[in-house]
Amino acid sequence: MSKDDPGLVVTATLEWNGGSAARRRAGADLDLYAFFVPGSLVTPQGKRPNKTDDVVYYRQLGSLSVAPYMALDGDSRVPGRETVTIRRPDLQGYVLLCAYSAVENGTGSFKSYGARAVVTDGRGSTVTVPLFNNRNLSYWVAIALLDFTVPSGVQIRHVEKYSGNHVEARPVLYSSGNFRMSTGKVEFKTR
Repeated sequence: MSKDDPGLVVTATLEWNGGSAARRRAGADLDLYAFFVPGSLVTPQGKRPNKTDDVVYYRQLGSLSVAPYMALDGDSRVPGRETVTIRRPDLQGYVLLCAYSAVENGTGSFKSYGARAVVTDGRGSTVTVPLFNNRNLSYWVAIALLDFTVPSGVQIRHVEKYSGNHVEARPVLYSSGNFRMSTGKVEFKTR
C-alpha cells in the first residue's frame, strides 16, 4: 500500500447504542466530525502551522467525487452509527476524527451512550476505540488522527482526548498535524 494507491479508502464509524433506556429517553445524539488539512496545505517541519476550520460533519457532508474527497453518510439523531469515508490519499494531509455529544442530550458521559469508534484502511490496519470516559460533562472527544503524509498511505493514531467539563468549543487541528482540545468554535446543535 502506498500514498499513490487509488484504491486506498479509509472509513471511520462512530457507533452507539444509547446505553440504558433512561439515557436514550434523556437524549442520545452523537455526531462524528472529520477536521482536515488538505495535503497542499500541510506545513513543512520548522514552519509555523495554521489552524484549519475545514470539517466534514452533519451540516457539511462533504463529497467523494470532488474536494475534500471525504463524505459523511448522514446525521443519526438516535442511537445508531455515522460513517465518514475518505478517498484520494494523495490529496489528503491530516484528518482528526472527533465525536460531539449534543448539548440537548443533557449530561452524560461518552461511556453512558455505549459509544465506540472503528477506523480502518480496508487493508488490515484497524483501530477500535471504545469510548469509556465517565465524565458526564465532556462534550467532545478527539478519537484518532489520520496522517496521510507518510509514504505508506496512511497512519492511524489512536489519540482519545476529551474536552474539559462544560466546554462546548470544538477541537482545533493545525496544518502540522497537531491539535488542541477546547479551543475552536463553540458548537451548539439544536433540532
